[in-house]
Amino acid sequence: MKVKEQSPVFQLHDLTYPRLNLNDHTLDGNLPSPKSQPEIECPRLPPRTNVGVLDTLPLELLQEILSQLDLRTLADFRQVNRRAIELVNSLPQYKAINTHALNALRGILSIETGRWITCRTLYEKLCTPGCEQCGDFGGYLYLLTCKRVCFLCLSEDSLYLPLSPRRASWKFGLDSLIINTLPRMRVIPGIYSPNEKKVGAPSVLVDYESALHAGISIHGSLNAMRNFVADVETQKLQAYEARAAAAQQSGFITRRRRQRRTSDVFDGQSGNPFRFVAVVRVPWLNRSLQEVEWGFHCVGCEKSSRPPLHYRRKFTAASFDDHLKEFGNIQDGKHHMR
Repeated sequence: MKVKEQSPVFQLHDLTYPRLNLNDHTLDGNLPSPKSQPEIECPRLPPRTNVGVLDTLPLELLQEILSQLDLRTLADFRQVNRRAIELVNSLPQYKAINTHALNALRGILSIETGRWITCRTLYEKLCTPGCEQCGDFGGYLYLLTCKRVCFLCLSEDSLYLPLSPRRASWKFGLDSLIINTLPRMRVIPGIYSPNEKKVGAPSVLVDYESALHAGISIHGSLNAMRNFVADVETQKLQAYEARAAAAQQSGFITRRRRQRRTSDVFDGQSGNPFRFVAVVRVPWLNRSLQEVEWGFHCVGCEKSSRPPLHYRRKFTAASFDDHLKEFGNIQDGKHHMR
């Protein structure tokens, strides 16, 4: 019998560690008390009434319908009566979400993004381990559009930085009618980002990627959009300079001349609190085994802050095996290629 070579996967306890001694201050820690969200509470008494015509449908068909509802509508349906709660709670997808990703559900309802995220979509994200940008293990869920993401993409990619409606309008050349159609969220005040930045009064933000695609669609191309934005800004600056010159000639004292805005303000990346206002931590639910995995870090990358060997990267057992094959086994806390 041929003996299979021992895989590095069996040495996980020596080569990995489960978590960093850091607090990313995501939405998880800023959610309101569960008691303030009655739409997700479970009843203590059995139902006494039905849900009318819906109860005449076969249970399998009714569950299929409910699983395709957006989460806000599903939460509203649960408040009809105890029978409605019982039906929603019987959904396999909802059970899994309620058990393993409750903060994702609570977060979606709290920041009011549930109108464009269905129960099935959230469940599928729970069962998908990879970051949708880079493919690494994604330990977070971006709740504006329900995307699985890793920390590095979350903190560095502009797609995960929600914008104020005004800024999105300026940046992508959009009018208010288009802005109002974009996925949006309500910001919950609190402390966000590893730098512990305070976000004060509630505000509304829109999804960066959706605004970008809307701008490209309206203007025809990325270059056309950028040219339009630049032309508008030039016209505004010229109008301002004309007013300033007229005021100066008439003897009025004008304010200091503003400079043309040519680029975005400094983002701050992981120090920007708005990158974390729509983010919660979520595990990966292995659908076949019905087990959850939170991912882990590599000992060989622990002291590195330069990708691809970055201390913030997380792995599953399978992806860590590939990681060792690519960068070598770990000796004395470092990767060594053979």
